[in-house]
Amino acid sequence: MQKLLKNTFSSGLVILLTLFSYNSSQGTEISRQRQNAEIALISAKLQNTLNNNDKSAFYELIPKEIAKDIDQKYTEFITSFPNAKWLVTPGKDLKDNRHSIQILVKGDKETGTKKFSLQSKQRIAINLDNGRINKSEIISDYSILKSGNKKIKVTIGIPDSVLTGSTYDIDIILDKPLENSLIAGALMFIKNEKLNAKGDENIELNPMGSGGLFKSVRAPMKEGKQRWGALIAHSEGLISITKMVRVVSRQDDLIP
Repeated sequence: MQKLLKNTFSSGLVILLTLFSYNSSQGTEISRQRQNAEIALISAKLQNTLNNNDKSAFYELIPKEIAKDIDQKYTEFITSFPNAKWLVTPGKDLKDNRHSIQILVKGDKETGTKKFSLQSKQRIAINLDNGRINKSEIISDYSILKSGNKKIKVTIGIPDSVLTGSTYDIDIILDKPLENSLIAGALMFIKNEKLNAKGDENIELNPMGSGGLFKSVRAPMKEGKQRWGALIAHSEGLISITKMVRVVSRQDDLIP
């Protein structure tokens, strides 16, 4: 179970983004119009690289030493999901005037008699310097990995950002309740060290209602990022989910 959850997390384009966060000199300020054109070009280059496995944009858009790490993570990912397809598009600008891009990946695979389907989406805030990304931050992300032949739609009702000390809801909703099917699930807070652990950890699944998993939690008083994981077991297979929540102290920093 824990291995499935870790695989779901790693599927969420961590290959690009956890290694993608770095800083360099800001460079000369350029016009907003030119920056928008550069964002569109960068999005197209990344999409081509990810879908065609040529890896050129990694080395063209970021420093070589970071590109090597991303190259390795990307290779590991497409080994697990060789048919994965990416969609990279410019996103809305943030309140602080940073640009953003959105990356969506979908893929499926068969292992013996088991079938798996993956969907992951991330939004990244970026700053540019002469057509290269010189600073980035993950703004939101989620990943869903399903096993089994039955197509069960899931809605992740978890906010992208919350204020420090506030109470917020974590809802994993089955869009079409499974009614009489036996369902068990678990919702957990994931620490980084658990995601990086090599061994498997048992996760206790408890009986749950047919509509999904629901919980209210309180955000910490300190800014940062939280990650939640969920596992749902049903008669046709498993659903594994991870979702990041940014904890901020200012109303203006909440994601629009």
